[in-house]
Amino acid sequence: MANTAPGAERLAGGVDDDAASAVAARPRFLGPIRRIPIRRLAGPVAFLLAAVVLFIMYLRLSGTYPENSDESNILLMASDMLHGNVLLHGWDTSDVPFITTELPQIALLVWMFGVHLNTAHIAAAVTYTLVVMLGAWLAKGRASGAEAVARMVLAVGIMLAPQPGVGVFVLIFSVGHIGTSAPIMATWLVLDRGGARRWVPPVVALLLAWVWVADPLVLVVGVIPLLVVCVVRIGSGMFAGRRGGLGRALRARWLEMSLIAAVGVAWAIAWYFGRVISGNGGYVQQPVPYVLDPARAWFWHARVTVHGLLEMFGAYFVPEPGKSGLDIAIALVHLVGVVLAVWAALAAARRFLSPRADFVSQLLLVAIVANLAAYIPSRLADATALNAREIAPVLPFAAVLAGRMLGPRLLSGPRLTVRLRQIRLRLTPSRAVPVSPARIPVRLLAVPLLLVLGFYSYGLWDHADIPAAPEPYAALAGYMESQHLTYGLGGYWEAGLITVETGGAVTIRAVTPACMQPYQWESKPEWYNPATYQANFVLIDTIPGYFSQFNPSVASLLTLQSWVGRPKYLSFGNRKIVNGVPRPDFTARVYQTNLLAQLPRLAAAVPGCVPASFGARSG
Repeated sequence: MANTAPGAERLAGGVDDDAASAVAARPRFLGPIRRIPIRRLAGPVAFLLAAVVLFIMYLRLSGTYPENSDESNILLMASDMLHGNVLLHGWDTSDVPFITTELPQIALLVWMFGVHLNTAHIAAAVTYTLVVMLGAWLAKGRASGAEAVARMVLAVGIMLAPQPGVGVFVLIFSVGHIGTSAPIMATWLVLDRGGARRWVPPVVALLLAWVWVADPLVLVVGVIPLLVVCVVRIGSGMFAGRRGGLGRALRARWLEMSLIAAVGVAWAIAWYFGRVISGNGGYVQQPVPYVLDPARAWFWHARVTVHGLLEMFGAYFVPEPGKSGLDIAIALVHLVGVVLAVWAALAAARRFLSPRADFVSQLLLVAIVANLAAYIPSRLADATALNAREIAPVLPFAAVLAGRMLGPRLLSGPRLTVRLRQIRLRLTPSRAVPVSPARIPVRLLAVPLLLVLGFYSYGLWDHADIPAAPEPYAALAGYMESQHLTYGLGGYWEAGLITVETGGAVTIRAVTPACMQPYQWESKPEWYNPATYQANFVLIDTIPGYFSQFNPSVASLLTLQSWVGRPKYLSFGNRKIVNGVPRPDFTARVYQTNLLAQLPRLAAAVPGCVPASFGARSG
């Protein structure tokens, strides 16, 4: 019935008008947001929150390892790139240039925080956080709900807490191949999510080319696995569909054949980029020092490799000086992650030839095997466990493989049903409502693994609470500044670190110990130009260690002394007895001449000296 009261029509119209104006006044961009269920936002928010927490933990872990000149020189390269030298003109890089992967990232951080050693720690924490989160995303695959959570938690748990010392160096602080695993996993993520869509092969080609330029290891952990798996899948598809005709079987495997062609396209793009670098006077990349050792040495190599792998998994439980009982207990529990990784690898191998095998799991398995097979027989493994950085991608790949292969089993394994007692819910003093007993299914495999994850998390917190390592040469750098030593020569492991540590106030350029020639590894020929710079001292380091000790040959020092006279000696550090003679930790030999002008003469005068070859530069 219509409302006949006076003004009712006006009131009714006013209400409608107000409602319409309120709707019209509501911001349009809030519409889609209001339609998103809160529970759908919970996952992404939890993912980002976990990334922030892990970054903080990894930043603290990175600080527990002392800095070295690799990271320092990378900062100098990134700074040069930031100031317009995008192709690193005039640089001699290491065997891995990182020019399209970690260097742009570090250049951005240098822009934000400056060329400081702390910037190297921030970059390291960012890189490993990206690796862990990409690994979790790749482990999830196309699963959803509880299975997706199980996959991601399993993968993150295995990567969660690398061991202090070697593990932290290999996975977090070292600018190395752990960063290469991130774009590789991003490539497999595109393949996993894109499936058989037509745009997948071109995108895979671009991603492979992007990382191929930055790190030759992509050939072992990316290109070869993709080729091998594609050939296997084509063969298994043809065998399974032989009754339906060869042509039909090949058409069903068009994606694999397209990916093989994508590898060729990626190689062509990477080759062309290298030609562009060469043609424009870009960086010179040093060759990979890959040499096969005799087979009799492979057993020792395998032992060193196992040591490095256990350190990466956080499971190296062998007692060592400074390792507490709690540290050993944490390492022993981390053996669970090793067992899960091996279990997942065996499960993937058992299904490897099946036409229905998981594509990404096949790629990860071949990458792990190829990385270890290339590393163990080589001279790269004939060193300490610190060289395990060459096989750093094994950890994230194994963790993702465990998540994809074993995550569903956590939900389908044996379960125990817990039945809660019937209770009465009292609403008022005179009224009580009976509540039916609840039945809660508990997966037997998930419970102990959740306890292990909790212990892993405690181990990560405990390790992150270790005090930060002191800057290795802070006291020495201060002493050299007080003595007005501003530009000189020294060993590689001291040169870049002291230069960055002092902000260039004390600049040291690396030379070889044999005959004091420019060290062509993450350096620039311009640094050794006598027309531009004046170097008047040589810093000698007698402390033994993996990242220290620089003692030039007697022949080069005597030859130099015969030309320019006896130097002035400045000593710093503790004195120790070597062959009955007291020798300080550091000695600066100060000369009354520009040593840079003497380097070419030393190359010609010292027998067996190999002079620096700055003449022929190619990308």
